[in-house]
Amino acid sequence: MTIPLERSRAVLWAGGLLVALNGDRRVPMAYRRMATAIARHFPTVEDVAHAAILSLLRDAGGMFEHPRDCGNWQDTCPGSSLTHHTRLNWPSEDRDDGIEGDTGEPAGIEMDGEATREDLEEQIESVERAEIALRRRIGRLYTTCVHLHPSLKAFFTAMAWKEQQSIAWISGAHFDGGTKTAGHLILEDRHEDLDDQLSGLLRQYPAG
Repeated sequence: MTIPLERSRAVLWAGGLLVALNGDRRVPMAYRRMATAIARHFPTVEDVAHAAILSLLRDAGGMFEHPRDCGNWQDTCPGSSLTHHTRLNWPSEDRDDGIEGDTGEPAGIEMDGEATREDLEEQIESVERAEIALRRRIGRLYTTCVHLHPSLKAFFTAMAWKEQQSIAWISGAHFDGGTKTAGHLILEDRHEDLDDQLSGLLRQYPAG
């Protein structure tokens, strides 16, 4: 038979598990997002404390134990405590790709202490992850630009460019003195300027 202490500890641990799943890159994205959605409505530490007080006031037999009376449950919790102040980011590939949220040292800065093989392995993996992420993001940039400015697709077809060549062109800064990409012009609603330059390129370099 479950006692109030065990019930409270199980709920508190489950909340911590949801927090842990949210940030664990080893877990499939679908499960991480499900955990995040559940966590938004799951009983928090404060909710368990409130339930413990209410059950005593209503003489309900003590369904829950107050978290402060649950011993060292935090030491064995799978993740950080789920509280009213917990704010979990919605898991996404972009958040995991090693580009955003990088709080590492700037390039070339001296490290404190001696570097280890583990440090090197971590940096290699971080760079590889970021390179993969950057390729994925550039591909997404290409798809978005073509969707918002369909004449780009017609231009790439007329130039007989393969997709990778088209993607490379989209990500390059060809406008305003080499300071802006096609995406910038689309964002600024300069569609005519973009079409004019595309037409000029097509006349200058027909079919490849």
